[in-house]
Amino acid sequence: MAELAGEPPSLAVEKAARLPLFLREGFQLCSAPLWGRRVLFAVEQDALRPRAPGEYEKLAASLRSQLGEPVVLVLARLPSYARNRLVRLGIPFVVPSSQFFLPTVMVDLRERFSPGKAGKGKRLTPTAQCLVLYHLQRASLENLPLKEIAARIGYSPIMLTKVKDELEAAELAQPSRQGRSIKLHFPRHGRGLWEQAQPYLASPVKRTLWLRGDMPRPPALTAGLTALSQLTAIADDRLPTFALSAEAFQASMAKGIFQSCNEPEEATLRMEAWSYDPLLLASGDRVDSLSLQLSLRESLDERIQQQLAELFNHVAW
Repeated sequence: MAELAGEPPSLAVEKAARLPLFLREGFQLCSAPLWGRRVLFAVEQDALRPRAPGEYEKLAASLRSQLGEPVVLVLARLPSYARNRLVRLGIPFVVPSSQFFLPTVMVDLRERFSPGKAGKGKRLTPTAQCLVLYHLQRASLENLPLKEIAARIGYSPIMLTKVKDELEAAELAQPSRQGRSIKLHFPRHGRGLWEQAQPYLASPVKRTLWLRGDMPRPPALTAGLTALSQLTAIADDRLPTFALSAEAFQASMAKGIFQSCNEPEEATLRMEAWSYDPLLLASGDRVDSLSLQLSLRESLDERIQQQLAELFNHVAW
């Protein structure tokens, strides 16, 4: 906030005293001058507890109702799906040293990253993303030769050389040469690496189609809301969702295993064609939790976002 206002904020003790207990415990209230006016900021206290966008909407409405004026939420982290939802709702927020959204005052949605090598800031290719998710969930790739990594995840050594350059440009991994081998070192681990990688990760879903046919078996895996319903309390949709690699999907269609439908009422299932093979990261007959997060993070369904937040809390880093 001092970066925005040009001076340290001051605690708004009297205003905070007017708030109910759950708001006082959840946020620290302070004020700072901003472009000629005093602005109230509500600094989130529990930065480790992710909230669904709908919860932030209710909290912002409660703060405004109790205080009689708009309040800017100050959040330690904000995934892209939540940021987009807050913007659509017109809820002002600040993520220190990263981004801010102040309707009617100023808008700055540029995700700020320090200058780096060429290619930094771009999305990872599906192969590079798959490698990072494999390292986070299946088995550590720390200090393994590229040839061994290629053998583990089923890509060519030439492809892994390109992936090495991507990860280095994004500062997610540091390559080192030992003899004739090139190895990867990941400076961050677990949740730290996951959060650092967020700007570079994308949904693995390339296409989603309504299909008619028998319930698929592996290599098709449960995905989307179906997979989420197997992991959380949310109910599944009428049409179960499955995932296949784009190549396996095309092969299945060519063999006539499934028939495409123009309307969901005609379908018996929903199929996602993925940019990488979900089997590489699979948890049994279900897609992996982190890819599932990425595939659903842009959903506007508040129930889905709440359950994704709950699922994230149980990820074993």
